[in-house]
Formats: sequence, C-alpha cells, structure tokens
Amino acid sequence: MKNQSAESLAIILALVLGMACTQFAPAQTFKKVKVNKNAPIVQVASGGASAWALASNGNPYTFNGKNFVLANSISLSQIAVGGGNATQADAVWALNSSGNIYRATKNASIWTFSQVPGVLDTIAVGPGYRDNCHPYEVWGLNTGSQIYRYNYCTSQFDQLSGFLCDIHVGGGDIWGAQCGPNVYRFNFSTGVFDQIFDQFSAFPQLTVGSNGDAWATDTSDSIVYKYDDDVKGFVSLGCCVTQIQAGNGVWALDGSNIYRWEPSALKFGQVFGAALVSVSVGSGGGVWGINSSHQVFAFSTP
Repeated sequence: MKNQSAESLAIILALVLGMACTQFAPAQTFKKVKVNKNAPIVQVASGGASAWALASNGNPYTFNGKNFVLANSISLSQIAVGGGNATQADAVWALNSSGNIYRATKNASIWTFSQVPGVLDTIAVGPGYRDNCHPYEVWGLNTGSQIYRYNYCTSQFDQLSGFLCDIHVGGGDIWGAQCGPNVYRFNFSTGVFDQIFDQFSAFPQLTVGSNGDAWATDTSDSIVYKYDDDVKGFVSLGCCVTQIQAGNGVWALDGSNIYRWEPSALKFGQVFGAALVSVSVGSGGGVWGINSSHQVFAFSTP
C-alpha cells in the first residue's frame, strides 16, 4: 500500500518473521464450561457484560458466572449481544430461521424474547454513543442486502441507503462489506457508508474491536489485515489464519491452533488448552470458543 506509516512498516517487518513466535504461559488457557443438560452449542455470543449461547435446537442459554443455563425455550438461529458495561446491561437481540426479529428483556429471573417488526438475515449489536435514540447500535441486513438500523425512539428499524452482505459493530463504529471486494465504514455525519479504497483484495472475514478497530482476512492466503488510520487503508500483518475475531483483544484460529494478538510484540502468540472450531470475543464479556463436539470453552487467566 502506498505511503504506509513507519509504524505500519514496523508491524509488517515484525510479522514477516512469523506469527506465532510467542507462547503464553500454561496458566493462560481455554477451559471447558458446563452447559446445563450438556446441550450441544453451535454459537456463542460474547458482549460487554454477558455471554450467550445457542444450542443445536435453537434454545438460547445465558452464562450465570458458573455455567450456561437455559434462558428461554424459543428456537432461534442467531443471537447478538453487546453494548453492556459496568453500568448498563448488554442489549440482546436474535433472529429465528424465518428471519423474524426478537429483543430479549429480563424481569426478575425470567427472560422474554419479544418479536420486533421486520425480517432480517443477519443482526449485529454494539455500544451506542451518538444520540439518545441509539443507546445501543443495532444493525441488520435482509436477504436483499438492504441495511437497517434500529431506532429506540420509534421502536422500529430505519432503512439506510446502500447494500451490504456483511456488517459489524464495535466501539461505536459500524463497518460493512459489499457482496464483493469493497469494504465500507459508516459516516455518522453524512449518514452513509464511505468506501475504504486501496485494499489488497476481497475480505471474506471482517471483524471490529471494542475500540472500533477493523481487522480482516483475505480470500487467497488467509493473510491478516488491520485498518490503519494513518494510511486510510488496510495494512498486511502476515499470515495465516482461518478465522479472526476482535473485541477486547484480537484472536485468531489456524486449524486447531489458537492465537492472540500481542500489541507490544507486534505478533500473534499461541494459546493452549483446547482445539476450537470457532471463537467469540466480547468487549468485556470474555473470550469463548466451541470445539468440534459442540462443547464450550472459556479463556482463563490466573
């Protein structure tokens, strides 16, 4: 990429020497977490103050500090959690197999999933900082790739211009990808998505951290990229990963190997304890993974 900053070049040089030159102490590992009745889990969603999971039958489970317990008998296909912190709870949203939208609320110990008008194919949730009508940023795409943002003042989803096939929320920022190589970042001043130019290639995986930092992998060599504000584009950070997820930290999978980004060392360090097929990173709700047997693991430190 043209006119890369000195910092970006230093990152590239460090990673040319290899992604996993650092190994974390054995005490930092992934440990199995119990799920009530040993329900097989297919998705874990980690937010700012909570963690949720979906079983293979679609039932939602919530983490109570010790294990995952059944929250409701509704059958869902996707759950999104985010925006919570020390002073407010996470927003919990979900979709069922028909694309119907649900918003979860808690009364005492009872979780209720109430249907919200509209139909979506994907949904993303994160913290909201812009105005009173968006205390949480709740975004979705329908099967036609149309873009929607939930308005808490009107209790409905507002359609925005443009088309996206992927959307992510983090740190108050909104990033999306077209059905092709183009990546976009939402401009709150203009109300439209601005295209990020001068990219390396198409990014099938895009993820946004708790500071609004965007990370991606490409289609060819599974190379990791990070958006650099200095060069207004994505900078290559080396290869190779099969999955990357950002939140309060950046995590990656390469086959059965697990890696965590170490900013001070400018490289990914390997973490042991489980062979995972997926990982979920929250802004404060922890780092979670699922193995091929649909068991749940949580990252644990001393």
